[in-house]
Amino acid sequence: MIRLSVITIMLLCGGGFFFEPLFSQGAENPFLRPGGNKPAPPPVVRPAPPPPAPIPRNPNLEFRGYFKFENEWHFAIFDKAKNEGVWLRKGESFDDGKVEIVGFDEKKDEVRLKGGMSLALKTPDNRVMSVPSGQPSKTTKTGARPPSPAAKSIPPPRRR
Repeated sequence: MIRLSVITIMLLCGGGFFFEPLFSQGAENPFLRPGGNKPAPPPVVRPAPPPPAPIPRNPNLEFRGYFKFENEWHFAIFDKAKNEGVWLRKGESFDDGKVEIVGFDEKKDEVRLKGGMSLALKTPDNRVMSVPSGQPSKTTKTGARPPSPAAKSIPPPRRR
């Protein structure tokens, strides 16, 4: 006698009816409304935000002015933390070699420093900006002005 297992008998007698739901997961459901089995819309992929601007190594530095003398550019660099400013040429350094001018872009008014940092020309904001000068400052008493000799010689106007 041949012994057949229960599964074999079910398959021979049309038992595929019991196993059909396991294999037909992707088939359309007859009980849904027409068009109810639409594929899901593709997910919206938003672009990554741009990376933040690099933080300069010394945010206290400002580029305050420049001029060209004898075919050589001179740049005014001011350190707000030290309240000190210097005039530098290309290749010269300041602050123990930490600040060195590498290049200058005339169109953008921008100075490139060693290490990849660049400084744009500071706008005056409608106020007087301090720029270092090569001359020593003279100290005078505040409010005390010597009278001018021309002021004493003008007589007051006559009345008629």
